[in-house]
Amino acid sequence: MGVGSANAFSKGCLVREVHVLTVSSSLPVNLLDELLTRTESVLHEHGASRVWIDLNQPGTAVLAEFPEVASAPVPRAPVAELSPLV
Repeated sequence: MGVGSANAFSKGCLVREVHVLTVSSSLPVNLLDELLTRTESVLHEHGASRVWIDLNQPGTAVLAEFPEVASAPVPRAPVAELSPLV
């Protein structure tokens, strides 16, 4: 998994493009569908204006755009190490 961001303009507004996560494409289709659907819902609930899968990256890379407000930029969450699911 990785997290990255870049600023861009979308419809005249400054937006932050964020690489949210990358999921293995080898997961069972039903699990992958549910995981991506829930991820999209959570991102929209937290203000994402757009969510998509970047086909130019390996795996299933989920990206999102968050609008930038001059007085309140999108907060950056701390990067946490995740233990493997074994």
